Amino acid sequence: MKKLLLVDYYGTCDSEGNEVGHSSKVLGEYSDLMNGYYDISAALSPCLVSKISDKQLKDFRRIYSLKYNICMENVQSIWKRVKDKFKLFYNLHQVFRIHDCDIMWFYRTDFFLSLYLLLFVSRKKKYPKMVILIYQKSFGQDIFGRILNHIYYSGFQKVDAIISTQNGFKEFKKPILYIPDYYYDTEKYEKYKSTEKVDKVVCVGTMSPYKQIIPLVKAFNRNGFPLDIRGRFYDKEQYRQALEGKNDNIVIENVILTEEEYYYAIAQAKYAVLPYDMGQYQCRTSGVLQECMFLDTIAIAPKQLLQQNRIEGIGYSNIEELADAAFFENKVAPDNRTKKVEFDKEEVGRRLREFMNSV
Repeated sequence: MKKLLLVDYYGTCDSEGNEVGHSSKVLGEYSDLMNGYYDISAALSPCLVSKISDKQLKDFRRIYSLKYNICMENVQSIWKRVKDKFKLFYNLHQVFRIHDCDIMWFYRTDFFLSLYLLLFVSRKKKYPKMVILIYQKSFGQDIFGRILNHIYYSGFQKVDAIISTQNGFKEFKKPILYIPDYYYDTEKYEKYKSTEKVDKVVCVGTMSPYKQIIPLVKAFNRNGFPLDIRGRFYDKEQYRQALEGKNDNIVIENVILTEEEYYYAIAQAKYAVLPYDMGQYQCRTSGVLQECMFLDTIAIAPKQLLQQNRIEGIGYSNIEELADAAFFENKVAPDNRTKKVEFDKEEVGRRLREFMNSV
């Protein structure tokens, strides 16, 4: 049986070391798909190691704890951002010292993995096979974006195969598999779908710099529609401004939701808004958008995001459009039944294992 190493060198957490984001969830989903077909280990930041339950632990041959987490608080500090990049590089240095595997699968990646590969990984040295999962196609077409794209594509030429959550990436000239961010597991999601829908909008997950939280609050102050914002705020000043500027129709909680709380929050709302700033979030996928589809909640999102993910929802060109109360009148739930087929757990698992066997 081949040895597979699942890698997240970029574990994000709050100041108390609590995980922020969906990495441990994704780790659980991928290990579930590969369990019994591969001998699985994982190399993870400490905050992710601490999230592995005793039940999950039996699925892994070994867990390697990397040195650093990446704390998502005080993200505006330039010095902190520089230090974080050194932490990423050190974690990657640790990963590339692990040779007890046949395949390294970097299931969470960013630009700095590509830069590390470009600078420090020699084609002359023998490494395990490298597979990367990519969420982002491009950094834009301005001068700076084209420079980043060149580094991004050059570094990733050194890997053996690519898994993508979007179609495309022909520029790499590598074996490529498309799979969605998350798969649809009937056993997991069906229990939430019996929840009675409430005529309100929710915004859940991590309140990252990519999300237009203050413009969203201003828009709902004007339209008067119920809005629940529940998730961890990276920026404490943004949280303070949102609280002080909201009207009574808006509820805001700075909290890390459990998986169950997260699913119930989406399932019981008629709408879920994804207020991404597409100037910063272009060419990416959205797991929350997919889970809205799984839980029959109508997604309200930038038209570009819906088009990129090929999922039906209610699109807007500018977040200020949400300020008009008429925006929510006579909206019909989109029909994503045919789209759901590609998210089926068994089909995703079959294609993933077939692809890994070919690497």
